[in-house]
Amino acid sequence: MRKGIIFALLFTAPVMVQAGVYTCEVNGRKVYQSTPCSPGDVPTRIDAPAPSDTPAVVNTRSVEELRKDLEERRARGREIVEQRAEEARKNIEIKRAIQDRSVAVGMTTEQVISSWGRPAKRTISMSSGYAMEHWTYSGRHASRHVYFKNGEVISFTE
Repeated sequence: MRKGIIFALLFTAPVMVQAGVYTCEVNGRKVYQSTPCSPGDVPTRIDAPAPSDTPAVVNTRSVEELRKDLEERRARGREIVEQRAEEARKNIEIKRAIQDRSVAVGMTTEQVISSWGRPAKRTISMSSGYAMEHWTYSGRHASRHVYFKNGEVISFTE
């Protein structure tokens, strides 16, 4: 009798085992695996609809619309790259100007002070909603002038 029970258990055990699916989070992503994520986890039941029950995804955009959208995105990407390259060139120019004790268009008030020091005279005014500043540096032979609009150099004389 014992042999019969053992024999029945050995052959029915694989049938009784069911594969469990565990939903885990790995590196911020949801993954499904056959082993528990941590001890004590309970398998997740997944009810997937039959393939015929799944609605088909239909793209309502034409190929031309998709091409146009792609080209617009590429153009915007090129604009961003060009803007960043221009900003990098401007930063290099400003750093060189400060090293050379000079001034460049686009410098801030702090950068001008780093290059030429504090002005002898400073005039501030408002014009069309913009803060305008005129700095005068007195020299031995001539004066130097720096003109700012909203805190950036728009012109200067050396």
